Amino acid sequence: MTGRTPQKTAREMLQATGCRTRFAGFLAPGLPADRRDRLAQAMWLPPAAEPAGTAPLAVLLAAGEFAGELGVRAAMDTDALWLPPVAAWIEPPVEPAAGTDASGPAPDLATLLAEAGGSDLYLNLTTATAHDLQLGGRLLTALSARHPLEGERRNDVELALHEAVSNALVHGNLGVDGMKELSVQELERFSRDLADRLADPLLAARRIVIAVRIDPAEDGRRLATVEITDEGNGFTPGPRSSAGASGRGLDLIGDIADGLEIENGGRRIRLRFLL
Repeated sequence: MTGRTPQKTAREMLQATGCRTRFAGFLAPGLPADRRDRLAQAMWLPPAAEPAGTAPLAVLLAAGEFAGELGVRAAMDTDALWLPPVAAWIEPPVEPAAGTDASGPAPDLATLLAEAGGSDLYLNLTTATAHDLQLGGRLLTALSARHPLEGERRNDVELALHEAVSNALVHGNLGVDGMKELSVQELERFSRDLADRLADPLLAARRIVIAVRIDPAEDGRRLATVEITDEGNGFTPGPRSSAGASGRGLDLIGDIADGLEIENGGRRIRLRFLL
């Protein structure tokens, strides 16, 4: 590694062989031009003005002081950013404070982008950003734009994705217990716990990572494998139908998905859907 710059290391990672997705550029809605240009130099990727063409693009979403009107949530609600050629949605690491080395987060971001290249679709966001975005529906939009899903199958896949993402965010990263019964008291407790945990900056900064790979299935169809990873304390799956009024919903997910695996102490769930 002697004599090699972080920028060259980033370029080598992004050009690694065996990648499913080779990004041609990135979009950075809401980011100031100076930070966008630093990111472009660090990642060896050009910024794009808008989603266009067929070459894959990544969306880098503004964070911290820029997560306002033109920041993360506004950008994520733009429908075009969930359609091809966009194939990754990444919230960059928080930029160092003024007076510190501005190149600090660049290797971390390059690593995330290289990781995204191993999937057909990739998402890496903080819990605070992801919580209000209805990611199940957004993921379905991105997936069905490549392999159309219709009717009840589309609704079922969206429901399973929504449940799995909610589990990772609410029960995983935020550590909020599900409702044990259907009552006003339990609903108030659940809502209060959720708000309190979201207000904790350490919990809100935990990441959710979603990686989607699409491969041929044995029957000639396509098989989508969706891995959802959180940074929570994990859990041990119990007997079916034992989660109470509001639990991790594994029964529902298992009934819809064509495959279900739980790994890493409950911090990763892998779903498979025949398309």
